[in-house]
Amino acid sequence: MTSPAEPPAPPHDWIVIGGGASGMVAAISAARQGKRVLILEQSAKLGIKLLASGGERCNLSNTLSSEDFMGRVGPTGRFMGPALERLGGPKLREFFAEIGLETVVLDGFRVWPIDRKSVSVLRVLVEELQRAGVEVRLNCRVTATRATDGGFEVEHTGGLTRSHRLLLATGGLALPKSGASGEGYSFAESLGLSCTPRYPAGVPFTTLEDWPARLTAHTIGKAHLKVAIKKHARIQRTGDLIFTRTGLRGPVVLDLSREISPLLEKYDSIPLVMNLCRGMNAEDWRSLFKAWRKEPSAPLAERMAPHLPSEVFQVLCELAGVDPAESTHTITGADRDALIEVLVQTPITVSGTTGYAGAFITRGGVRLKDVNPDTLESKVRKGLYLAGEVLDLDGPCGGFNLQWAFASGYLAGLGLGADEREPDSELKR
Repeated sequence: MTSPAEPPAPPHDWIVIGGGASGMVAAISAARQGKRVLILEQSAKLGIKLLASGGERCNLSNTLSSEDFMGRVGPTGRFMGPALERLGGPKLREFFAEIGLETVVLDGFRVWPIDRKSVSVLRVLVEELQRAGVEVRLNCRVTATRATDGGFEVEHTGGLTRSHRLLLATGGLALPKSGASGEGYSFAESLGLSCTPRYPAGVPFTTLEDWPARLTAHTIGKAHLKVAIKKHARIQRTGDLIFTRTGLRGPVVLDLSREISPLLEKYDSIPLVMNLCRGMNAEDWRSLFKAWRKEPSAPLAERMAPHLPSEVFQVLCELAGVDPAESTHTITGADRDALIEVLVQTPITVSGTTGYAGAFITRGGVRLKDVNPDTLESKVRKGLYLAGEVLDLDGPCGGFNLQWAFASGYLAGLGLGADEREPDSELKR
């Protein structure tokens, strides 16, 4: 009596769902170990969001040590440790140099491709995928994922594909024009993992006030923004601020939005106070007004020219109820104090954000407690790996999120490329 025929081996050892930064690097990492890797990407090309990053210049990383890097990310930053050990800033630069892209640091902090073009980053990654023998299927939308005794089944627009190992590198919900759909969260949940609530982050603010629309030509360096709600007063950031037709943007806003977006679920609006004068406090201004009285009389607008653009000062005077043409010698004490109050704490109210359409990252995702930081393998489902934005981990502006995408993809790829273990799709929590 003949034994039943064994089922055919899956056509691929590993499937990577998502052809963004983390998915491409993971596939390269696994394929270099001689494994058969398939990328399923729902868009017409790889790396669409990568092309848009850093204003199409692609801020790859930064020069912080791993410890400082994790500290800047926040309480969840420690989870990044093993990935940064494998492909932190210096090693990431070596990785790109090996595949044909030199990098440069122009401001002592941010790491860029030498030509500052994101298309160059994508080009070398795609070329390395080809050299490594990774198969890529574009316009291939995944509709379902299932665990099996021998690994995983993935349903997609091209049919059904099986694999021993599966990586979710699907990204989040931010920038849907790049193909982001958030389906990775559903796939993770269908395989037993849990997710935290998601919010748009790295996103501009809309404001109740309309005066920012008058200042769209101006950028304020080292502006300080702080939440003016007592129980949330710790939420504050400093950085470049840009006024828009509908509110505020710029690095300081994108960083602050990581905290503001969740708050907008609790409050209809969020009051902020801004210091637009590089941190000058009330005492600094009183000393300056005192010094001005010893100099020849001049309009306030003239004296303020070194500190603020005239159009910005005009708006602040309106908020304080002070005439910018008033002389430094004749301004009343009450008007002076009112102006100083607005200079030190300019009030503005966040009414919302521009949503995922204007966001660069997603706040929230697959819970980190469900994932082993040393391998990025699920603790719940053996053989399932996760990398990049799909995880509940995000950082500020300045190369943090792209560095995490690359490093997490690389680490996951090392796990994907490891020798096969006994089929066992379930692990205890």
